[in-house]
Amino acid sequence: MNKFFYFLIGYGFLSCPAYAESIKDSLNGETKFFINIYGFAADIDGVIGYQGLNYQVDQPFKDTLEALDKALMGHFEINKGKWGIFSDIQYVKTEEKKDVLPFPVALSTKVNLSNLGIYYRAYEQFADAKGLVIEPTLGFNYTDLEADLSALGMQVSVGKSWAEYFGGVRIKYNTDSSWNLAAQYTYGIEQTQIAQAYLGYRQNIWTNPINFRVGYRYVSQDYKDGAFKWDTVQQGPVVGIGLAF
Repeated sequence: MNKFFYFLIGYGFLSCPAYAESIKDSLNGETKFFINIYGFAADIDGVIGYQGLNYQVDQPFKDTLEALDKALMGHFEINKGKWGIFSDIQYVKTEEKKDVLPFPVALSTKVNLSNLGIYYRAYEQFADAKGLVIEPTLGFNYTDLEADLSALGMQVSVGKSWAEYFGGVRIKYNTDSSWNLAAQYTYGIEQTQIAQAYLGYRQNIWTNPINFRVGYRYVSQDYKDGAFKWDTVQQGPVVGIGLAF
């Protein structure tokens, strides 16, 4: 089912320009650069399976500010015509301030989730990306994580990394006013799901447009490799600022 799903996404993604216009025409326009820097106040909860034990990860949102060590999110993008390349980097580290307990628990986690993708503007309601805009995406995710685990009075550190292809879609709504909306969803072949939505307010400062955004991000992962399992959900509000060049 997953292979058929990705075949349909890939076929539609790559065949759209053939029906609408030539590749050359779809690349018409100036090259634009976008940089968005965010702070991600993320919860992390779920289970880390290791050596036959299930270690609990539980950082409620109400305790996030107390337990959060570092949380960064950056989005970088190059666009020309209807095509674009983007990269998103999310880094979240939590430190739970609790004594070592007799049952399995994760005392700290560090998750670095990055991706690299390409998109095509398959639909725009009006010219110059105004109104509703739909952009299918393809790319790959890379996850690198570390965790300090405790069970039966013992502590151990584990680490794991993996890569996976993903397919998805970006949806934007731009008007002549300063307000704008954006959302994105991707699904990876190792069951990484990323959903995010933003409300933005664009304002010119000096000669560059600045886009202030608030939103929410949800990341679900269910990865298994031998005796290792990473079944977690990260979610929380995002506040950021975007620059266009």
